[in-house]
Amino acid sequence: TLVRELAAVERLHDDFGFSYGQLAQALNTNETTLHRWRAGNSAEPTPVYLKRLAAFDAFLAELDDLFDARVAQEWLDQTLKALKGKSPRMMIVEGHVDRVTGILYAINAGITQ
Repeated sequence: TLVRELAAVERLHDDFGFSYGQLAQALNTNETTLHRWRAGNSAEPTPVYLKRLAAFDAFLAELDDLFDARVAQEWLDQTLKALKGKSPRMMIVEGHVDRVTGILYAINAGITQ
C-alpha cells in the first residue's frame, strides 16, 4: 500500500540519513512531488513510481534481516566491490535500489558476503 511505501521513505530519511532530495533523485522525481505524496496533497503516484517506492520497502526488509540499525548505517556507506567501488547509499541515490537489494538478498541467502 502507499502508506507502507511512504513509511519506507520516512524511515530512509529518519533512520539512515537520506535527504528528501536524495530520495526524490532515487525515485527519478523531484523533491516537491515527493513532499506532495508524503502530505497527501496530490494524486497518488503512478504505477511506475509506486513500484519504485515499493523497492524501498523491499530494500529495508532485506536490510533489517541482515543488520541491526548501527551496522546497517555503516554498511550503507562502505564501498563494495560488487558495486564497482560505490557505496550502497550512492547506488540507491543513483536509482539502483534493486541492485543493492539483490546484494542483500544474496548475503541473506548465504550466496555472497
